[in-house]
Amino acid sequence: MVQSLKRDEFESEKRSSRELLLRLLGWAVVLLLAKVFLSIVVEYRRYFPADFESNFLSGRRHSFTGTYRQAFYVHILSSPIALILATFLVVSQGKGRLRWWHRWAGRAQFLLVMLVVVPSGMIMAKDAYAGPISAAGFVVLNLATAGCLVLAVLRARQRRFVAHRRWAMRCFILLASPLLLRLIAGAAIVTGMESERSYQLNSWISWLIPLIVYETCFARRPRREWSSGRVAAVPTEKEAVP
Repeated sequence: MVQSLKRDEFESEKRSSRELLLRLLGWAVVLLLAKVFLSIVVEYRRYFPADFESNFLSGRRHSFTGTYRQAFYVHILSSPIALILATFLVVSQGKGRLRWWHRWAGRAQFLLVMLVVVPSGMIMAKDAYAGPISAAGFVVLNLATAGCLVLAVLRARQRRFVAHRRWAMRCFILLASPLLLRLIAGAAIVTGMESERSYQLNSWISWLIPLIVYETCFARRPRREWSSGRVAAVPTEKEAVP
């Protein structure tokens, strides 16, 4: 009996340490992505007017016209708003006093992503740097973002809130993938590995890797609640209104 209690206490301490480590790691990732987000927004000053010596517009002087130019400005102005809304939705989870704001933010995000972010992203994707391979990566990214968002909304309307949160998290990961794209591109420049091939690879792995990590480590794990030192499983499909 004593040995069993000690074993349970050891396992509890071990789980607590793991939870703390994951929490610290999560905050480190959040801070890093926030820094990348701010650096991207700060660089916008070089797009008004267009500076063709800037990182993104370099070499685009002759192609930065017509529909592409319009889609570019629409996309860079709408995408940060969509990501901020997605962050609020993930953090708030529709609970308590934030429930009303969560619902309206979700509706605003749906309209913004489906009517502005994805269409402008598709227009930009066809002229992506490094050719058809990177273009295909961005096209699939846009389609996957729209699909995850539609499924998140459908699951919410069906009151399947666990599934809703999973699809919403997938959508958030895809909307945040340009941050990882920029981070990987910066690392490639620093290490001297920047090339068309590395950009083609980046156009896929910048959203596939975080999505795979989420599916492998988090999506199918039963959610847990800690109460009085014991672990209780939370229902995995039907839930009360959050």
